[in-house]
Amino acid sequence: MQVLCSCFTGVRENFRNGGTSYTHGKFPFCTYYAGRSMKKIAFSLCLLMATLMAFNAPLLAHAPPNTSPTIGTPVIQPSPPTYSAPTTVYVNVTDQHSSIQNVTIIYTTDNWKMVNTTLLASYNATTTTATGQIPALASGGHVAFYVVAFNGNGIKGVNDNSGSYFGYDVAAPPSLISTTNGWIVTGIILGSLGAFAVAALHFLRKKPETRSHSTN
Repeated sequence: MQVLCSCFTGVRENFRNGGTSYTHGKFPFCTYYAGRSMKKIAFSLCLLMATLMAFNAPLLAHAPPNTSPTIGTPVIQPSPPTYSAPTTVYVNVTDQHSSIQNVTIIYTTDNWKMVNTTLLASYNATTTTATGQIPALASGGHVAFYVVAFNGNGIKGVNDNSGSYFGYDVAAPPSLISTTNGWIVTGIILGSLGAFAVAALHFLRKKPETRSHSTN
């Protein structure tokens, strides 16, 4: 400790005298030795830091970032969908730091009351497009769905249209519409006939009143 203090004292004396020569310091030899030692220590520290940074750079580059996959807006085909064919859903899914593990489409045909089906979509890494087919809705109706994706780090991404879900309507087949309309017409006719029959029965049950006259 005393040697270091003496060394720094010599440096101060040297600087105080204009720093023209190491021989003017209070401890010229110690000042020179301390200067060389400090340079070696500083160089060693710099070398150590550079080595640590060189080893840590690849680790940081390959560290799994805490980001989820990016899921685009789905596109459906055919548009509009039909009751006789499945509806194909196309959606772009990407991840800047990892690969895509899987993509699923979750859909419902009764507004999430009873039917909740998960459909595994196929994924093309070259085009970054996921493709899934929702079965045909033979009787028509409304289909709502959203998309879920996982990347190679197991991080989940969801696109549910901000909670409103994506969806489309399927028109009912003409035969079903005709049958429904036929039943409605039949019901109206039967109802009218029934009302007429009740009215007629009520009318027939009303008989004219007969009064008996007594003779004295």
